[in-house]
Amino acid sequence: MGSPGSFRHMSLESLLRLARVASFRAVAMGGMLLCYLFLLSACAHYPVNPKLEYFDAAIHGKPPAILSPERSEDLFLVLAFSGGGTRAAALAYGVLEALAKIDIPGPANAVHSPASTGAHALLDEIDVISSVSGGSFTAAYYGLYGERIFEDFMDHFLTRNINRALLFRVLSPINWFRLASPRFGRSELAAEYYDQILFDGATFANFGAHNSPFIQIQATDIVDGFYFGFTPYQFGLLCSDLAAFPVSRAVAASAAFPGAFTTIILRNYAGLCGVKEEPWVTQALEQRDVTSRTFHTATQVRGYLHPETKPFIFLIDGGIADNLGIRGPLELVAARGGVRKALEYLGLQQTRRMAVIVVNAQTKKTYEWGFLGKIPGLGGVLGASSSVMINRYTYETVELLRRYFREWSTEDQPPGTSIAPIDFYIFYIIEVGFNALHDEEERHYFSNIPTTLSLPEETVNQLREVAARILYASEPFRKLVRDLGGQIPIADSEPIEGTEGRVSIPQSAELLQR
Repeated sequence: MGSPGSFRHMSLESLLRLARVASFRAVAMGGMLLCYLFLLSACAHYPVNPKLEYFDAAIHGKPPAILSPERSEDLFLVLAFSGGGTRAAALAYGVLEALAKIDIPGPANAVHSPASTGAHALLDEIDVISSVSGGSFTAAYYGLYGERIFEDFMDHFLTRNINRALLFRVLSPINWFRLASPRFGRSELAAEYYDQILFDGATFANFGAHNSPFIQIQATDIVDGFYFGFTPYQFGLLCSDLAAFPVSRAVAASAAFPGAFTTIILRNYAGLCGVKEEPWVTQALEQRDVTSRTFHTATQVRGYLHPETKPFIFLIDGGIADNLGIRGPLELVAARGGVRKALEYLGLQQTRRMAVIVVNAQTKKTYEWGFLGKIPGLGGVLGASSSVMINRYTYETVELLRRYFREWSTEDQPPGTSIAPIDFYIFYIIEVGFNALHDEEERHYFSNIPTTLSLPEETVNQLREVAARILYASEPFRKLVRDLGGQIPIADSEPIEGTEGRVSIPQSAELLQR
């Protein structure tokens, strides 16, 4: 159009024509951008869980990782990781570190048992990890990558400011239009981020690649209040393919604290893959003993088999239904007729010892208004009420575990054996929680660590260290290690890096034994 000076020689009409053209272009570009953003909002949709064409009980009804020949047939070891944000993830991580330091004789049935030493770590004996909320990050990462967790999980998750990263994503203008969609929520943004920093596109089919245990991530079905396990059995009821389901979405559902996050939604395809209702479900509902736990478990199972009344599943934080991650599986075992039938179902007829390590990151927050005689605000009442309900329910869950173990230890032995029923199964209940600390100041400190997805590295290291201390000082755990022919690593006096000024793991075990 010439040099800027040439505009001086243009007529007013020409200048107005240029202005109209420029204005039209700006409006057109703005309209195109708005259309793009509108389409982005309209197209934003949560990933739909894949349909299962045919349910094969031999494949989809049994968790195959439990049948690994690398673990002892005599011992069935379960870890339960509670909720509690990064606090729970770090405590669970510390327990895994502690188990890795204990050597026991290798199983006689192992195909690849280390013949040179005849021993392996107790960590390698874990059969199942059941997890909720914050504990699910540690469980899923270990299930996918095995002992690599000790190399990079600290950097990838435990010391990363997850809260800030998620907030940036919510505040990003490009995500406002996605979040405006009724089929895309904050939990989907979280799942994308978890996949980016931790899971790298992994699905449930990727579990077990490192001889890892069976990972049972749990959420809460918010409509009915039931626990929901990401297991082949649970997905079989929905006629959905768990193997193709993203691990990141399962963890996002398990850790979707109400309010901060939205629900994760699943489609229910029940009736399209040939899954049949199990006899115990039909029997329990026909007998209709409404005071029985089996009846309520059967009601839950049958509900998923009717998509006409339950076409979608809405999942929220697993800690709402069970903050320890053991009640649901426990009640399913009880409904199936007890521990012997459950072990037969899993192909573990040779198992005689069963140990459950409950890693409980429960806290007891101190509220300022509790000392001032002031009427607490709505937020204070709701926060305290939530904590009371979860803590009380947690206590009842552990008591339920003890009761079932007492009952199962006296189950009739299988036909043809002369072993007394009381001696047939040996159970170990091992609790790792802050209440085990005898030092009041230390117990108060750990019990007031906030539930968040961002903690200082020093706090994370303190949680790792205290997890090992509590575990090593637990008498049921010591008995388990003795019975297996192992030894607590008392000689290992190296403190965890970053815990300067604190006593080392074996020395500080004395705090719990005073």
